[in-house]
Amino acid sequence: MQSADLAQASNILIWNKRFMSFLGLWPCKVNQPLFVFLIVYMIIYCIMAAGHLMKNINQPERVVANLTDNVAFVMIMGKMFICRRSCEIMAKFLKSIEIDFSTEAYDNVREKMAYLYYNDIALVFIKYTTFLTGVSSIWYYFRRVLGNWNAMATGNFSDSSYELPCSVHPFFEIKDTFTYICICIYLMLIMLPLLVCGYAGLDAFVLSMVLHVCGQFAALSCKIDNLLRDHENYHRHISNIILRHRHLIKLAGILEDNFNLICLQQTLGTVFLLCFTLYHMITTLEHAEKATVVSFVLYVCGVLSTYLAYCYISECLITESTRLRETFYNSDWYNNPPSRTKLISICMSQAEKPLTLTAGKFYMLSLNMFTNNVFRLQIVKTAMAYLSVLRQFM
Repeated sequence: MQSADLAQASNILIWNKRFMSFLGLWPCKVNQPLFVFLIVYMIIYCIMAAGHLMKNINQPERVVANLTDNVAFVMIMGKMFICRRSCEIMAKFLKSIEIDFSTEAYDNVREKMAYLYYNDIALVFIKYTTFLTGVSSIWYYFRRVLGNWNAMATGNFSDSSYELPCSVHPFFEIKDTFTYICICIYLMLIMLPLLVCGYAGLDAFVLSMVLHVCGQFAALSCKIDNLLRDHENYHRHISNIILRHRHLIKLAGILEDNFNLICLQQTLGTVFLLCFTLYHMITTLEHAEKATVVSFVLYVCGVLSTYLAYCYISECLITESTRLRETFYNSDWYNNPPSRTKLISICMSQAEKPLTLTAGKFYMLSLNMFTNNVFRLQIVKTAMAYLSVLRQFM
């Protein structure tokens, strides 16, 4: 049975299903033909992007513009392959969390509210990140098309005067306005939804699942505080708590094992995207229109906010998984016989090790890693170092 608030909470599955289904990657119902079609489309796109890069290899500004546009597509392809590999285990994951959206999973309102806090964050992030990605993608795409609209209306088409909205070079020369418009439509119909669902949608799926686990840890903390006060059924309660704790540790492990490469890719991609975007913005700033500057700002905000979100959810996972130790400690364990106290100490030792997300198993993501001088400035310094090299040699 579902209450109204838990029915609304289950919207995180509905939103994720919409975005993942467009890619053919919803774990419970994988659409392999659609997935293959999109991968083939992206491979063709990348070949055209490579052709554009080779054609303009002697023009540094165009080279950087090409890389700025297409690094994100390489990241999307990487995320899609990682998610496709994880579909089977994630289908079991989704099946196991279905009960979390029923009232039977919570003994009182406090537990339910603890979970709903993280669920609300997940819903806000899904809507925010997909909206921001959609707006910035549409703006970035149409700024070139609209800039050439007056010239196209006159029929005075010149191949050297018109640029496609993306940094790609088709397998043939564009010699008339009709061909140009057809290629723009071809790129728009799949590319824009692919950016929203492939870049923002896949991130939203990973982040919302991690926040769901964080919410369940928060609910378990409330459950521990409530149940361990019942000394008559103490052994049954502690057994259920241990089983639930082990289950949540397993869920967190599934997310870490299957998506740590996405976190690593996001970290490396942030460095390169910042470098290329800032260089592109600097080189075009003198003659750029306000719309172009705004699109660059939106793009940078989207990149940084996504990385910040990964660090934030990892911090939440660390906080909630280690908070159990404090909850066990604050229970009246000292009024129990030694056999029960030993069980509590085992639970505390298990909760002492934080659960987290890592970037490729190399380092742990957290807000400290984002905000302190060791990490945040390291990303900026690295991007600036690459930027200075680009400005010197280009």
